[in-house]
Amino acid sequence: MELKIYSGDGVLKLSVEPRDNGTQVEEIQAGNVLTLSFTMPERIFLEVNDYVDFMERRYWLTEKYRPVQKSTVEWEYSLKFYGLENLISRFLVLNDTDGANEPVFALTASPREHVALIVKSINAGFGTNDWKVGTVEAGDNIVVDYHGKYCNE
Repeated sequence: MELKIYSGDGVLKLSVEPRDNGTQVEEIQAGNVLTLSFTMPERIFLEVNDYVDFMERRYWLTEKYRPVQKSTVEWEYSLKFYGLENLISRFLVLNDTDGANEPVFALTASPREHVALIVKSINAGFGTNDWKVGTVEAGDNIVVDYHGKYCNE
């Protein structure tokens, strides 16, 4: 099966035929990881946010990747792409009141306001406004200490 790897801005970087040892593993509260191995006749550097679509899901690189030279005409690639669940674990929940972007704060608010704050932090991390707050059960105000908390926490 041919897979296409794109740059973070959607430009095709390469098409590959991965080896049979590739895996896609999805675990509860552990995320979704796609591993691929292949060889190419050329060296192509891959960057953070380069992505591949597999089985109707998108997976991203979370660190730069440099292939290993296997011979004078072959480069070895062994990649790990991560699903969306893993990506939000990179973003801190930030209090941007007064433009401070402070990761250490406590907030007393309704459940919906807490969710809205987390969604806002995810959107800021991705540089988008794609994420939206869905239905949130009404409830009393609660206090959450966001002392360096990541969005997935």
